[in-house]
Amino acid sequence: MSENALSQTVLIVSVLSGGALWLLEGIVPFFQNRQGRLQHALPNLAIALLNTALSSILMAGSLTALRYIYPYWQGLKALGIGDIPTSALIVLCYDFWMYLWHRLNHQLSFFWQFHRFHHADAAMDVTTGFRFHPLEILLSELIRLPVLALLGMGATEILLYNLLSFPVILLHHSNVALPASLENALAYLIPTPNLHRVHHSVKKVEADMNYGSLLSLWDRLFGTLLRHNNPSTLQLGIIEK
Repeated sequence: MSENALSQTVLIVSVLSGGALWLLEGIVPFFQNRQGRLQHALPNLAIALLNTALSSILMAGSLTALRYIYPYWQGLKALGIGDIPTSALIVLCYDFWMYLWHRLNHQLSFFWQFHRFHHADAAMDVTTGFRFHPLEILLSELIRLPVLALLGMGATEILLYNLLSFPVILLHHSNVALPASLENALAYLIPTPNLHRVHHSVKKVEADMNYGSLLSLWDRLFGTLLRHNNPSTLQLGIIEK
């Protein structure tokens, strides 16, 4: 698949999964009796449009820089293990970076001053998955550039990661009530809505857990996975910092 086709696929999958989850939130909501869903969604979607434009510009700059690096350094692509295994390994390693970056956004006050904008949404739903401070987007792109270069990550791998992670990120921010059996099964592989609700708790001891983006593996490995016995009692919003 060409980069243009993959980019279009990412956009289509993101829009369809986001729209489907927003509709499901109205049918099987986890937190009941939320009013003004459209009024809540519109500002978050406006931020999403701004950040999409910003991300596109920044990523174009990053890819230009990487083109000057890769003739001298191919990262994991130099292993010569084949295109599919290499792409899978790059995506796995990049998801580990996303876990570390998310932790840094909580543990360092400089980053938290921007990331708190995401957590300030006390009525978390699927549109919260788009709600990020533009300066967090800028910092994320600048800081991840050496990571992309180290891994040998190009446009194809970035788009592949986005294709896999965007629906998962939208799902775990959503206010959809999954059947308990499905929630528990998915939690072995990905961060589920109940796991991420803990992360959006106002309590620091809870919010400093469950950092995963695509995979729940890293939280399991590094002891930051926390299940809540009764997530319906969670209060969401800004944490105690």
